[in-house]
Amino acid sequence: MSEVGNAAVPEEEHSYQFLESSVSARGPQSKSFPPESDSCQSSAGFSRAWLTDKDIDRKLIWKIDIHVLPWLFLMYLCAFVDRVNIGNAKIEGLENDLHMTGNDYNIALVVFFIPYILCEFPSNIIMRKVTPSTWLSVIVFFWGCVTIGIGFCKTYAQLIGCRFVLGILEAGLLPGSIYVISTYYKRYELQTRITIFFCASVIAGAFGGLLAYALSKMAGLGNQAGWRWIFIMEGIFTAMIGAVSKFMVPDFPDTAKFLTHEEFAWIQYRINEDETSAEYRMDHLDSHSIRIILRDPKTIFGTLLFFGTVCTGYSGSFFLPTIIQQMGYTSAGAQVRTIPVFVVAAVFSVAFSVISDKTNNRWVISLVGVVVALVGYAILVGDFNIAIGARYFACFLVVTGGYIAQPVSVAWMANNVSGHYKRSFSSAIQIGVGNASGIVASLIFQNKTAPRYIPGFSVAMALMGMVGVVTILFALYLHRENKKRDRGDYNYRLQLRPEEVDNMGDYHPGFRFVL
Repeated sequence: MSEVGNAAVPEEEHSYQFLESSVSARGPQSKSFPPESDSCQSSAGFSRAWLTDKDIDRKLIWKIDIHVLPWLFLMYLCAFVDRVNIGNAKIEGLENDLHMTGNDYNIALVVFFIPYILCEFPSNIIMRKVTPSTWLSVIVFFWGCVTIGIGFCKTYAQLIGCRFVLGILEAGLLPGSIYVISTYYKRYELQTRITIFFCASVIAGAFGGLLAYALSKMAGLGNQAGWRWIFIMEGIFTAMIGAVSKFMVPDFPDTAKFLTHEEFAWIQYRINEDETSAEYRMDHLDSHSIRIILRDPKTIFGTLLFFGTVCTGYSGSFFLPTIIQQMGYTSAGAQVRTIPVFVVAAVFSVAFSVISDKTNNRWVISLVGVVVALVGYAILVGDFNIAIGARYFACFLVVTGGYIAQPVSVAWMANNVSGHYKRSFSSAIQIGVGNASGIVASLIFQNKTAPRYIPGFSVAMALMGMVGVVTILFALYLHRENKKRDRGDYNYRLQLRPEEVDNMGDYHPGFRFVL
């Protein structure tokens, strides 16, 4: 560091050069920078005062929070409501009206996830080629239309077809949103933001049931059953959100309209200083970068963590109303009793995410969620004759533990990959393959195992146990890798061709991992 006036200015000129080139890439619509002054303007494109004024930094982060998170949160809320409202429709007469028997309901859940898994990766590539605001608004609008269509299904085959198309369209939102969010924040700011984003699914679980119950009271209107109005009205709302999302969804920082040139330069600078600088980029694909991506153990660890936690998340969303109903409550009573379960989960999920960011720790928080969920599962698979209140309390533990651990798995891996293409590929693989656990969750709770659902609870419990083991192994692996890099064991990578050194992302020996 060198001193200029009272402000400390980093000496890494390559970082500033990268920022200048990034800012110039904002396109012809961009405003020109004012003439640079040594007294007020750094070579990175922002005032030197920003280097020492924490109020400026806080105000910018708040501005980013306001512009980036709310609309993505709203779209994911719509996605989760439209994805899991079939669980609410089930107890409102869906199976009877479509003449579904046996495992037909489980199959209807599974067919959503097959295209959902396969389309997540190509969706991220498409979004990178166009813009997040364009791509995400298009898929949201059309899946809203498909949700409306489900409300008019007359046969089981039509339901299956709509669920399949819904999976194709919803595939891009989650990995795309995580990708966008990760481009705005430093690594120890990311966990809290991702958790807030994931809380959309918790809120959907909490109030989706109440909304579904209210909409089902429209039964008879237009000669339509109550469960049909659940899909129709929720689909209309989603389509409306999609129609205006082009003007609300944030693009990547280099093209975001809500940022000034100076703010964009500062975002890039602070992210670069967060041990993910221009030195650790991966901005184009070649055979070398593809090998790095495909051979990275972190992607395997992150995917296993997400896979294990997602099973608990989807199990709660799809089957919690049914599980609570089996405790002796009416359908309305079951819908209402899901609300406090998800509200408590949301509160604890955000609280532990803040702790995770403040303590710069991921693995301990993940283990906390695992332990809480395992205690809940142990109660549910234990003595069935225990008080209903105890079993209901176990539902709180299971859902809360799952939602503490799930955002950690996403933020933890995002923290440990660097470069646009590495982040895009890793996020899509983690979320795409990890969501295969939704297929597991769709199949393990079958009507013939009611009311105890021992197979379902046992499988979900085993997967959460796996999350605990993988968490420990992942932390040990990252700790060992950091030690090796501190010793210079990987410095030989700097002898590769310059274009490979400049495009290796977190494979670069200077990168350090987050535990």
